Amino acid sequence: MKKIKVGIIESGFGNIASVINAIKYLNHNFQVVKNPKNLDSFSQIILPGVGSFNKAAKKLKQKGWFSAIKEFTNKGKPFLGICLGMQLMFEEGIEHGKTKGLGLFEGKCEKFKKNKRLPIPHVGFNVVKHSNTKIWKDIPNLSPFYFVHSYKISPKKNIKQGLTKYGEEFVSFIERDNVYGAQFHPEKSHKIGLKLIKNFIEETL
Repeated sequence: MKKIKVGIIESGFGNIASVINAIKYLNHNFQVVKNPKNLDSFSQIILPGVGSFNKAAKKLKQKGWFSAIKEFTNKGKPFLGICLGMQLMFEEGIEHGKTKGLGLFEGKCEKFKKNKRLPIPHVGFNVVKHSNTKIWKDIPNLSPFYFVHSYKISPKKNIKQGLTKYGEEFVSFIERDNVYGAQFHPEKSHKIGLKLIKNFIEETL
């Protein structure tokens, strides 16, 4: 197995403590990264996040993370975005005004449609219908993961994606080659979530 050293991006939006605790529990080498320079020393990078697409995107751009992340993924290295981190991987978000994202996937992040029967944000455990790729190794289809979000990505065509329904169907996981995104929080999803993080670290190199 190749040498593992996971980088966890700390950019000032979202609590990364639960991601740190998950990787500690899995007994893998990691480092919190506050500067986008010298990412070549990392085997994988994780971008966690909660909060506003607009503010987070601007902060990442200002600190040089957009170009650094694109360079990292262009080298074929595994990258995982979690919650807001996944949303930022798309072309655009509309929260607090239209803002460009990383553009690693086509599509834009929009608010859930109004539904009198369902509160927004979408909070709690919900099942994911996934595409049984290597990152889903030994994880049953329709397993429950923990969500907390008010904005979502609509299903895409001709791409590997996990789907979840909350009034309407939305993208709860997306992947292409070495790039992965989870709308849910695997680090807060008990054993199933830990297994997904373990697969990302051990099965994607």
